[in-house]
Amino acid sequence: MNPAPNPSPAQRPANGIGALRLLFASLVIVSHSPEMLDGNLGREPLHMLFHTLSSGGFAVDAFFLISGYLIAASFAASSSVGSYFMKRVLRIYPAFVVCCLLCVFVVAPLAGASLQSLGPADWGRLGYRLVLLKSPEVDQAFASLPYPTLNGSAWTISYEFRCYILAALLGMIGLYRRRGLYMALTAAVVVSSLVLSWPGLAAFKSPGWLVASLGEPHQQLRLLAAFMVGTCFWLYSKDIVLRGRYAAVAALPLLGLMFVPQVAETALILLGGYILFWVAFKVSWKPLLTINAKDDISYGVYLYAWPIGALLIWYWRDIPVGVLAGLTFLGAVACGLVSWLVIEKPAMSWKWRSRRIQPRIDSPAILKQGNLGPDADVRQGEA
Repeated sequence: MNPAPNPSPAQRPANGIGALRLLFASLVIVSHSPEMLDGNLGREPLHMLFHTLSSGGFAVDAFFLISGYLIAASFAASSSVGSYFMKRVLRIYPAFVVCCLLCVFVVAPLAGASLQSLGPADWGRLGYRLVLLKSPEVDQAFASLPYPTLNGSAWTISYEFRCYILAALLGMIGLYRRRGLYMALTAAVVVSSLVLSWPGLAAFKSPGWLVASLGEPHQQLRLLAAFMVGTCFWLYSKDIVLRGRYAAVAALPLLGLMFVPQVAETALILLGGYILFWVAFKVSWKPLLTINAKDDISYGVYLYAWPIGALLIWYWRDIPVGVLAGLTFLGAVACGLVSWLVIEKPAMSWKWRSRRIQPRIDSPAILKQGNLGPDADVRQGEA
């Protein structure tokens, strides 16, 4: 920490958030491609190296770190709680709903499912899952593949939205004003996540009703821990010194701890979080500051990668894994671009007018300059 009046990193006119989000969405494709072919995790690149986390798990944790940073900023800048939730709904639901409908009405029939066989209860279940931001399920779709699911990546979306709800609740009770208390709460969540990750507890089966409404507790705690750590980086953004040599120092123990299954993810969230935000706000490499900075297609890439990859395998069973990953990436980028231009960007431009509420905290001016990415709804003149 440094008490000197350094400007917040987020006040920089450009940053690498957009490029990093696209990179992490691409890592999910790299991670899933070999396992989707035959169900064998052993060929996954990061898992082969550390035998703990996969590239997909690494990417998801990074996504939640970034979201925690940006969503707290969005709440602080929102004129009302209603405005905050409207922005969150418009950012998540339209693209998710369109992707799910395409999965049901286009992908499922191409993957061997018969929509005519679905009864009222099946359609009701699909609608229920859509409202709760759960990936669609249609019987017989991709039935002979190792993972017979229409969209195996979309499971994280409902967890993220629950983090959005908690972020608002914590802001409404003024916890962002009490940074020490928020950090203590974050530490409790991180420790709880660490405890639940131990083999004996991780195998514990939660009640079905709890999973249906709130997801798997150990997964929710894991992702919430990353989200809240990201928020802590935002709360202390004016105090944390982001420097390359500190990032290098953080990288050394991180590399060692990544080999330890019980603490790998916690180390990634804490030490890797510092490295992540140093790269995002301090590295001035031009491609990092420009790629995916204006039109953020990462959400669409993440949503469409799995159904594209599954269809490629369905119609080309012996497709080489490198070809699978490459074609999936190209298809997902194309779909992500269309999703951004046709669905996400127009939805984000809708206005929500309501009575202004008393601000919960003093926002550290992060919305006056630059683009923090779509999670924070940062647009010129509005947040």
